[in-house]
Amino acid sequence: MNGHVERLTRAVAPPPRQEPLPDWAGVESTLGFGLPGDYKELVDVYGPGKFDDFLAILQPHHEVQRLDLLHSVKETAELLEAYESSGETLPAPADRLLAVGLTDNGDTLYWLRDPLESPDQWRVAVNAARDFDEWFVFEGCLSDFLAAVLSRELVVPVLADDFPYPDKTPVYLPD
Repeated sequence: MNGHVERLTRAVAPPPRQEPLPDWAGVESTLGFGLPGDYKELVDVYGPGKFDDFLAILQPHHEVQRLDLLHSVKETAELLEAYESSGETLPAPADRLLAVGLTDNGDTLYWLRDPLESPDQWRVAVNAARDFDEWFVFEGCLSDFLAAVLSRELVVPVLADDFPYPDKTPVYLPD
């Protein structure tokens, strides 16, 4: 198991998996690019659901369109290109950002896809829903970011102050 995913499973127990795992080769073929290995393992281990009933990681072929990774590719590109063309400041060119997670407050986690051909080197950026100019960039992979946030080693200023819940052990609630 990837070390970051393993650390995450120590911070937040994964649920038993019941649905079939994604066909990663098919997903990547449809997207036209590879995905980070830690993300694929994260999805395989946790499946669809939310961390602390607040943060959902987009999944391939999710039944809810806004939580479907494949749908988000097109939607993210259109949204970010519009923001970029209106002069908004982004942490990377619009074509290098891809949504990978959403909060119930409307905050979005993005991959910073640089370098494009090395997805295991992609970093994470979080954008506040209420202030598109407010970004937080994490110098690590998605599962490392989640492990740091959910173990309370990292406070992300653009996320809700009470995430994860301060006086409770973080949980993962499957869909």
